[in-house]
Amino acid sequence: MSGSDSTCATVAAHTVLERVLLAIINAHTTSETAGRQAERLQSAMRALVGPATPHERDLERALVFMARERQRDICDLEMAALLPCHTKPRAARSITELAKLAAREVLGCATAAELRTTASLLCESFRDGRKACNAEPDNIREALEAEAVQRLCGELAEWGVCSRL
Repeated sequence: MSGSDSTCATVAAHTVLERVLLAIINAHTTSETAGRQAERLQSAMRALVGPATPHERDLERALVFMARERQRDICDLEMAALLPCHTKPRAARSITELAKLAAREVLGCATAAELRTTASLLCESFRDGRKACNAEPDNIREALEAEAVQRLCGELAEWGVCSRL
């Protein structure tokens, strides 16, 4: 996989399963399949976990964006509390504000009606997701997942599957 391949730039945004599949795909890339990693990854994911619509993937991207922005706001507030400064830190944005931002920036909603409908759906999904997992996403979990991917790639390498992840 070349450094210019779009999947290379977004590896961190992939799930653990997607990263393992990408490592396998990259190890088995030929001249005919070079540059088609994203397409091959989608085919592999569809074969393993079933079909996912582009709309579902877009909503998931928007929800991840919201979670990261929420985490950033909370971290900024915590850091501001540690610093002796005289200015009051900006309050964390509400879930509704984050949903509108995600609808505009991630999903490209342009009209007021589309923005309102999409933001409402994102708010509901975000709140339901937080109830289900009851935890903020964190860098430690992501680091552990990355380490797990590296170990899996090491195991695959022992079986002759070279990884360039």
